[in-house]
Amino acid sequence: MEKVGEYRLIWFQHLHKAAGTLIVNMAKANNEVLYDPNNNGNPSDEKGSTMPLWKYDKSRLLDFINDCEDKGVTFVASEFGAPDFKMLAGDSRIKLITCFRDPVKRLVSNYNYDYYSGYTEDDNLESFLKEINLFTSDNYYVRIFSRMDGFPDKKLTEEDYINAMNNISKFDILINAERENIEEILVKELNWKKFKVDKHGTFGDKWKMIAMIKRFQIKKLIKYVRKEKLDSNTINMEKKYKLDYKFMKNLFD
Repeated sequence: MEKVGEYRLIWFQHLHKAAGTLIVNMAKANNEVLYDPNNNGNPSDEKGSTMPLWKYDKSRLLDFINDCEDKGVTFVASEFGAPDFKMLAGDSRIKLITCFRDPVKRLVSNYNYDYYSGYTEDDNLESFLKEINLFTSDNYYVRIFSRMDGFPDKKLTEEDYINAMNNISKFDILINAERENIEEILVKELNWKKFKVDKHGTFGDKWKMIAMIKRFQIKKLIKYVRKEKLDSNTINMEKKYKLDYKFMKNLFD
């Protein structure tokens, strides 16, 4: 049975490389209580593994929300999959938020971040895209909000697009990072204060530099220090995100 009261849980659907860490760090700066332990706002178990909230059925997801209330948790991020949005929206305690950026820019940012972080050694975007996973899948936004995130190589249909539109309509706050000031929206909508926080960008991370030195990746280190973004051939790349661009146009135009 759902608990009642003044409790509020901000549920942030973190779209990978779309200003998510900025929002998580703003939550921390505004004294929102994150699940302990967590990985950049994503609840983790005692072993440090991210809890697969996107795989939880309604009963287990409700148990998790009740557990958050009991622990005083006020902010949860979900980055690695799509939870049951309908169930979350039906719980009066939940405030659903998410943030978008241009789909191709997000992909290029994802590629540069993975390359300099050591998650991939591919030195061009085309090779990187052969690594099939959720974050490199086509129409990533529609895939998430249609809850087809478990099938990164499946071609999406019009029905998937409709499901995505139905799910995103349940959100309380939608932000377009290309057009809007993220901090100002969160200050207005969540009554937060504006703080200067770490955006966790690709460059400027001393731990990345140390890792490159340990691996004797001197050329990569020099590029990193110079903040050289890898040249990426994005010609015709918009076709890969045709549904995502349509999705954002319907949401923000």
